[in-house]
Amino acid sequence: MKPSSVYIETYGCQMNKLDSENVAAILSAGGYTVVVDMHEADVILLNTCAVRDNAEQRIHGRIGELSSLRRGKPELLFGIIGCMAQRLGDRLTGVVRIVAGPDSYRRLPDMIRLASSGYIVDTVLSCEEMYRGIEPIRNDDHSAWVDVMRGCDNYCSYCVVPYTRGRERSIPIGEIIDELERLKDRGYREVTLLGQNVNSYRDGDVDFAELLDCAADTGIGWIRFLTSHPKDIDSRIFDVMARRGNVCNHLHLPLQSGSDRILDAMNRRYTVKKYRAIIDQARTRVTGINISTDIIFGFPGETEEDFQATMNLMEDIRFDFAFMYRYSEREGTKASLLPDKVPENVRIERLKDAIELQNAIMRSKNREHIGSTFVVLVKGPSKDTLGWYGFTETTIPVVFTAGDGNVGKGSFVNVRIEDTTGASLIGRAV
Repeated sequence: MKPSSVYIETYGCQMNKLDSENVAAILSAGGYTVVVDMHEADVILLNTCAVRDNAEQRIHGRIGELSSLRRGKPELLFGIIGCMAQRLGDRLTGVVRIVAGPDSYRRLPDMIRLASSGYIVDTVLSCEEMYRGIEPIRNDDHSAWVDVMRGCDNYCSYCVVPYTRGRERSIPIGEIIDELERLKDRGYREVTLLGQNVNSYRDGDVDFAELLDCAADTGIGWIRFLTSHPKDIDSRIFDVMARRGNVCNHLHLPLQSGSDRILDAMNRRYTVKKYRAIIDQARTRVTGINISTDIIFGFPGETEEDFQATMNLMEDIRFDFAFMYRYSEREGTKASLLPDKVPENVRIERLKDAIELQNAIMRSKNREHIGSTFVVLVKGPSKDTLGWYGFTETTIPVVFTAGDGNVGKGSFVNVRIEDTTGASLIGRAV
């Protein structure tokens, strides 16, 4: 029997989430039915991440869990797609019959057909493939991810993205604006412009600051962007954020380390001094800006002094949120060859201390919001008894009661903050 239905399970970053929406559209156009219940599927695809080892180990464990489904359905096909597929290629065997890298998704309908009688691998990286012309099957009726570029040319010494996503290539601005206008016409309230490094966007003479300005002209309620690299930040981006009311006052700016020595070993190509200057400039030009970051602990050669430098910088800058990780060695990267590995128990302890510090900073900053009123984009009913949850323009999660107001998913609501859990704000619609 030929497979006819596909279930897609997504792991990793926002780009992977958008890729899964593109895959759903490709498969639907190819004659397959995309289902939301894996038990109804003839094919199960896991869209994977390869940035850290624990992300890959999670997928290996998930394959083991799902393989039990074959007892009642021996013809069930399993596929690994995305960055882990690109990195490991034909080393992914066992019950896995389909292996497709991030630039192979257009060929998935044929790959599934061929997998019924064999093992299929396609991990060719393209200089052009960006899934232009495909209308993603969106998982949200009000918020959308929009690709503006793919790939990365930075080659940070710890990172596999250039090897799993390929070189940087930008989508023409006209196609991006057309997509944004279609989303606005369909009632979307929020879009996030995506790229491994959006600051290096370039279409002829158009750079990211100009793209952001043109995106604001579409009139979509909120416009966000991810992710920025400190070495490519142009101050004109802050001018656009300050001037355009629908460009959200949120900047995600990965730090990775507060030590110049470690930043150099990471091949980040900026100094702590430059990073501080960017933060100062952003906070001066954009009133009320929210700044989040990424930080890695236990990079090879990181001393106690390097670690304390990072902690001191966190205390000084006071990030609104931080994604923090212990260093994960990635095969094939330059960092994997570096000496002076930091013991795993030390990495774990440093990460634990940093999480405690950041949580204290976040609690303190969120307490300062009590008594303020924020515009909140409603995501849906909350899991507790308060009623609803959503996010502020600056990405802070909010749980609130509706009162007598007209509240629904996708609406913008004014919420007065009355309390905080530390990570989230608690309020009432006004």
